[in-house]
Amino acid sequence: MKYNAFISYSQRKDARLASCLETALEKFAKPTFKRRALDVFRDSNDLSASPDLWGKIEKGLDESEYFIFLASEKSAQSRWCVKEVDYWLKTKSINQFLVVLTEGELHWDEQASDFDWEKTKILPPNLSGQFKNDPLYVDFRGDTPEAELTLEHPDFKDKVVRLAATLHGKSVGDMVGEAAEQYKRTMRIRNAAFATLSMLLIVAIISAMLAFHQKGVAESETRKARLSSYISASQAQLVENPTKSLRLVEHAYRYASENKLPTEVAAEQLLKVFYSGYGFYQQPVNEIPAKAEQAHQQGNSEGFAMFKQETSEILNNIEDHFYLGGPRTALYVDEPSIYLETSPNQAIFLVAGATLDFPRLYFLSSPVSEFDSPGPIEIKLEGFDGYTGTIRDAAISSNGRYSLMGAANGKAALIDNKAYREDYNNSDVFKTRSILISGDKNAVENVGFIDDGEYFFTHSETVSHRWKTEQFPYIEIRNNDTVEHKNISVSGGNYMVPVSESSDDNFTWFHYAQTVHDQNGDIIAEFPNATAITTDIVTSPGGNFLVSYQGIFNKNRELLIRLAAYFIDNPGIAYSFSLDQKYFKISYLDGPERIFALDPEDILARVNDREIMGDIAGLSEDDKRRFLIDIDEN
Repeated sequence: MKYNAFISYSQRKDARLASCLETALEKFAKPTFKRRALDVFRDSNDLSASPDLWGKIEKGLDESEYFIFLASEKSAQSRWCVKEVDYWLKTKSINQFLVVLTEGELHWDEQASDFDWEKTKILPPNLSGQFKNDPLYVDFRGDTPEAELTLEHPDFKDKVVRLAATLHGKSVGDMVGEAAEQYKRTMRIRNAAFATLSMLLIVAIISAMLAFHQKGVAESETRKARLSSYISASQAQLVENPTKSLRLVEHAYRYASENKLPTEVAAEQLLKVFYSGYGFYQQPVNEIPAKAEQAHQQGNSEGFAMFKQETSEILNNIEDHFYLGGPRTALYVDEPSIYLETSPNQAIFLVAGATLDFPRLYFLSSPVSEFDSPGPIEIKLEGFDGYTGTIRDAAISSNGRYSLMGAANGKAALIDNKAYREDYNNSDVFKTRSILISGDKNAVENVGFIDDGEYFFTHSETVSHRWKTEQFPYIEIRNNDTVEHKNISVSGGNYMVPVSESSDDNFTWFHYAQTVHDQNGDIIAEFPNATAITTDIVTSPGGNFLVSYQGIFNKNRELLIRLAAYFIDNPGIAYSFSLDQKYFKISYLDGPERIFALDPEDILARVNDREIMGDIAGLSEDDKRRFLIDIDEN
């Protein structure tokens, strides 16, 4: 068998545990000169973008000796997990089926010789009648911090040993003994190697001292080391403080250019940060409200009473959380229609927090219209799962376009109400305009829009930040019959012109060859006809990038820009690179056009365009000292 085990789990619930469990099984009792003690199949490591995804999973199951099921309610409900279990039961023995508990309870009915399925919610129903006796399982439940999911921590190690013993076909005692023997053998080899390396190190030091005698070589190596440290600092800061990450990689790129060093790695990191989906906060200003009681009603104040009964009924059906209390809400009511009899008044009602798994958007009408959206729309935000992702405050902009939510995990999210309202079934990634991370782990307790909705603020116990509402790294253009060119970007700075006069159909002209212009009418990019996007990964015309529906990659297949262009949900998605390869364009059949600058100089010009991006905060003096930018770099 190619794999000793196949791990089946819920991505939403147990992705971190599955990854740590795979690593631990591969490392425990590993022979000195082998890469792994065991070979484990886990989808995130062993699957790549492919139209035949299930075919690869089947192959992994066929080539695995054991099946490890991470039991939870989420995995029991996952169609992929259920499908994997079903395939195993049809092709392999239940005796090689191992259960790992990550939550809940197993309830065995001795009389029925089966699980009590009324109480057992963490296993899929297709396991009914498969076990003859109450199966043994390894219990990974509990409050173990993620930092302790390694073999360095005894509790986690003890549980891993039980699984490893079964996979190796040995007793627990034998496994522990073998691990100890492998450790002794490794230490003997290490000590011998250390002596040899010590001698080599002495030789290397002497050689280095002679080499560094040449002043030019020494300075070049120092500059390379500094550049590497700036890029590493940007990478480390991306998930903690994207604003600092952006300024660090900006400095790295400029430093490389000024010192005639290779700029490729810095340029790729710049793409990753700028198009990460995170927002960048503004320079500190005095008018940020440190704490504010939010007006959770926006729009037509006279129309709020019109929706009072309907919003009350919605809230009556949502239970309060035992600790966090009731749901957080925000209401926006459109201005009244002059054609009330034929065109009902509209409202947007945002409900989040409490016991809801996901925030909900309700698009309401009064009087009720037969064209109303069917029921609430769930907003599934990445990184906002579970207790820590609970929404603590919510607001809607004064024009009803955006919803803003602050969460207990220190993050906030800005979503596009218009995108949900117009096409709620489409899983377009750009509905979530940005995830906001300010470097503070405390709950975001207070959010709101200021300056007539041009900016908004987020506030936690220790940090307040001001953000630009329409801070789009990419250029977004939509059909608009009210402007001269029938289309204009959100920032108002760009428009497109079809190359051919015959390609002006409102729904398809975005797919044809285009020129993109700035406010002065100058052409900034020329695009050929677009190509339909697919699951295949193809190389850009210039050979510098790879592209698929998932995103834009470098030549090493590292993701640079996430697109998540789900063409099954939204057919007619197409892409093209500009003739000079400096821009990438993705087009949707129903209207929006998004253009990404790929040239670092163009990106940095946009970063520092205050009209588009606002006044993004720079690095403080403390930051410069911390990241070694304050030292003499010349």
